[in-house]
Amino acid sequence: MDIKIGKPARVCNATDRAFEHGEQVISLVRMHEGQFIREDYSEEAWDAARGEGAIAVWTTTYIDPKVAEQEPPEVFSPLRQLFYEAVEGKERKTLAKAYLAAELLRRQKVFRLLKQSDDAEEDVRVALYNDRIGNRLVEVRDPNLTLNDMEEGRTALIQRLQELEAPPEEAEESPDETADESSEDFEEDSVEEAPQDAAEEDVAHAES
Repeated sequence: MDIKIGKPARVCNATDRAFEHGEQVISLVRMHEGQFIREDYSEEAWDAARGEGAIAVWTTTYIDPKVAEQEPPEVFSPLRQLFYEAVEGKERKTLAKAYLAAELLRRQKVFRLLKQSDDAEEDVRVALYNDRIGNRLVEVRDPNLTLNDMEEGRTALIQRLQELEAPPEEAEESPDETADESSEDFEEDSVEEAPQDAAEEDVAHAES
């Protein structure tokens, strides 16, 4: 099920105060005359009564498009952010995490594999990717990672994605929940049903 709701407002529905970049906003959607109507409220203007009769209520982060244009694109993709955190690491588990993230991004057609050293006797093999967003070249090192290294990297990747995709309090309440990797959409939001274990499934495919 995929319900198109419409783009978020720039001002609070109750006070007309303009939202600030990065501000937490409480949004709802209700049915009015056969149409879905969206309302967005600042935290200080919100109370439970405003949500009465709503079809759905959720919390989101307001992204100012003008500010977003000046920020690196990995800010808006947890998987890309995770990759760039890990790719310069030294530990084998961190390198495995970067390798798996790169393969997932390649499956999503965000990264394109350009070249890969194929000498199995080399101490460190290197894969060269093109990050299509920004046309950026990145190198991923593989110091002959073992199955144990890959499993530790897979676990660390999933845990980090949970941290990036959910606030800390939500991660503590639901440690087994993961979210699908998706691009940030400034024009419209969508509420959709998704498999709970999508991230784990993608990581498993990347290892194979």
